[in-house]
Amino acid sequence: MEIIKKTAYLLLVLLCVSFLSFFLANISPIDPAEAYARRISRSAGTELIAQYKKITGFDKTLPEQYWSWIKRAARLDFGVSYITKKDIRTELRKALPATLTVAVCAAVFIIVFSVPLGITAALNNGRFVDRLIGFFSFVSFSVPGYFAGLLCLRYFGMHLHWFPVIGHGHIVSVLFAAFVLALPMIGMLTRLLRSFLLENEDKEYIQYAKARGIGSRHIMARHLLRNAAPVLLTLWGQNIGYLIAGTAITESIFSIPGIGIYALNAAINRDFPVINAYLVLTAFAFVVCNGAAEFLGAALNPLLRNRA
Repeated sequence: MEIIKKTAYLLLVLLCVSFLSFFLANISPIDPAEAYARRISRSAGTELIAQYKKITGFDKTLPEQYWSWIKRAARLDFGVSYITKKDIRTELRKALPATLTVAVCAAVFIIVFSVPLGITAALNNGRFVDRLIGFFSFVSFSVPGYFAGLLCLRYFGMHLHWFPVIGHGHIVSVLFAAFVLALPMIGMLTRLLRSFLLENEDKEYIQYAKARGIGSRHIMARHLLRNAAPVLLTLWGQNIGYLIAGTAITESIFSIPGIGIYALNAAINRDFPVINAYLVLTAFAFVVCNGAAEFLGAALNPLLRNRA
């Protein structure tokens, strides 16, 4: 029953996102048919604009346009790009592996960095190491991604030549892009883990373990970290959708040909079919990742499982 509810919720969210993206794109004061015709020929007249409207379907009413688009989108047929004249599904299929590579690497970086940093900060509560990690968490969570990306590009790319500034496909540039994408989540999860560990340090079962002479590091690994795992994994899973959707800036900085930069170019050129397809795809990623994280949290946490 719960799976049916989640599936219905997924379909409802996708329907709402598709409607909003389609509606907002079509209430723009700039006529996309006219903009494209002017791009082909600056002296384009009303006849050429009308011809292009007929080809693209802009001569129909908005509900007719949406119904026609949603029927094709249900079959994963998003049409062709107004700019490149290429099939959007094919282009997304080509660009998706690069984006998934960056997102998966970023997800791994989040766990690899945030868990040790959070534990170290909790074990050294109030000391210099704790304050240093707290400062790093604050900076990583506060600095915009594009700024951190440009710093990495300038220092590691232009000065140290660790990866090519122009071109794509270099593994080091992919890793730096993933690290920049993961930075805000590393800072947030580090602070959350530290707070959780310190808040639960005074619980009765922890005091009992200390009274038995068990060391603080063993208590941290055996009891506190195990109890923190459901919360951390749930938050981690919920943010994988954010990682997939947030790759546009990092992909453009590090010249990675993923769906983010593909959608960014579409937005610049007002390529509405590509924009709509990208929004539906990212909404799908958000809902699926959130649902999977929720089920994972319920499986690991008996309290959440009973509530579900």
